[in-house]
Amino acid sequence: MEAYISTGAFRFSKLREIIAFSVDRGIDHIELSSGITYQWNLLDPVRETNQKQITYLIHNYFPPAEDPFVLNLASLNGDTRKRSIDLCERAISLTAELEAPFYSVHSGFTFDMEANFLGKPESQKGIPLNAHFPYEKAYDTFVENIVHLTELAKSNGVRLLVENNVVSPSYLTEGNRDALLMASADEILRLVTDVDDPALGVLVDVGHVNVTATALEFCRERFIEILAPHIGAFHLSDNNGRFDQNLPFDKNAWFCPLLRDFPDVSVVIEAYDLTWEQMDHQLRILDVLMS
Repeated sequence: MEAYISTGAFRFSKLREIIAFSVDRGIDHIELSSGITYQWNLLDPVRETNQKQITYLIHNYFPPAEDPFVLNLASLNGDTRKRSIDLCERAISLTAELEAPFYSVHSGFTFDMEANFLGKPESQKGIPLNAHFPYEKAYDTFVENIVHLTELAKSNGVRLLVENNVVSPSYLTEGNRDALLMASADEILRLVTDVDDPALGVLVDVGHVNVTATALEFCRERFIEILAPHIGAFHLSDNNGRFDQNLPFDKNAWFCPLLRDFPDVSVVIEAYDLTWEQMDHQLRILDVLMS
């Protein structure tokens, strides 16, 4: 099991600072993901250290766009859809360049939103239902885009992983239960079946599972059991079961015993805003778990 640390875990927004800190502390596996400030030469320190000092993964909205937007592969808005696909195509190309095994991307949703709505279910809940796309049209768009990106990934010698969405209990109202695609195991299996390509896999975010299990009333362990043949990676963090808080986990976290069944699957520590001591503690938990 290879353990990575997400860029969201660091207390820096500039990638060069994150990489310098990591080299200094001996962190040699990083997932390039959230919380990164755009810079025209953003990738220079990545290319300087790749495979020599650090092994990288690419996740979702990376490299970040100069003009920020919310990536949504289920959007029926032509501009959002094009920008989302273009960003993912660049990410897949970078994944191949860095010799990473896969690129992982967020699942789509049936509405478009501003960047300041991300991670805020109460704000998202306020988007009127008449501003949502029809579910099946959004789903079909998502499948079409995932088919395209899976084929592109395969042609670049990498896999594409789709991350399960999170549904908070505070988000649920009548009519928006299915607004966030790929929240249930059955829906993800439908996607895997419709795409029908072994180059497509699943990134299971255990924090998302924990919250969504509360909202949609399903068994967390059963969710992972159902998707086990398709799981290519895990995002690891803890929360209170009601909000996706990206908190550090301990050895008693509900998902820790399950990881032993996936010794060859990469895991990413996605707890946010950690001190070095907290990062080290998370890594030590995983070392003990897999020893």
